[in-house]
Amino acid sequence: MSLSYRSSVPFLLALSGPTALAAPALPSDLSDLSAPLEASIQLPGSGVQMLQLQDRVAFLSANGRYAFTGDAWDLWHGARLESVAQAQKLVGRVDLKRLGLNPKDLGAILIGAARSGTNPAWVFIDPLCPACQELLDRLVQTEHSVHVIPLPLGGAESAQATRSLLCAPSPEAARSALLDQSWSELLPPRADCDTQPLIRALITARLLGIDSAPTLIAPDGRIQRGIPDELSAWLAGEQP
Repeated sequence: MSLSYRSSVPFLLALSGPTALAAPALPSDLSDLSAPLEASIQLPGSGVQMLQLQDRVAFLSANGRYAFTGDAWDLWHGARLESVAQAQKLVGRVDLKRLGLNPKDLGAILIGAARSGTNPAWVFIDPLCPACQELLDRLVQTEHSVHVIPLPLGGAESAQATRSLLCAPSPEAARSALLDQSWSELLPPRADCDTQPLIRALITARLLGIDSAPTLIAPDGRIQRGIPDELSAWLAGEQP
């Protein structure tokens, strides 16, 4: 999702050769798509590239066949896309409150005491991921509270561990098993255990573009893939 400035690669290619037909004239509001671009960004999950032209923006489908002009909105943020620079800031954030997501509906395990007036960060982990365990060990040493959402990203064993945590007899048992990596010592999940939170967690992760663990979402919506260098400072919003 990096910006590429002053790209000279044309996005509309003319046919060449002795039998080539002349390309039809473009409408006036698309005539500058083949000009050098000031910047561009791939909008996540859409297959659409946003192009920064000299005085406006345009949008191009993944195969370069369809071009769009006019207003475009990021509905997750309720913002009209006006520039590539603005879009770049938005794609690195998600407004969880605006999306109406509840971590309890996703099988989240709360680590740390939730303080009044604060919103805990969200952390997506795989129970068998070594980096995730390192992150959990560091989180318990901070003063921050977090919602930990287990995802079975590593295959059948991860799925079994995630289900065991989800079906633990109590939140305290799930928290202890997660931090101690002792989910195998939990009682086998009951046949009537509700696994819908796991399904909702997987759907949510897919919608948010989360395909690796650990992935963190700060209280202010910043997204971090991997462990931040300065974890407490990042959670507090003191680092981007």
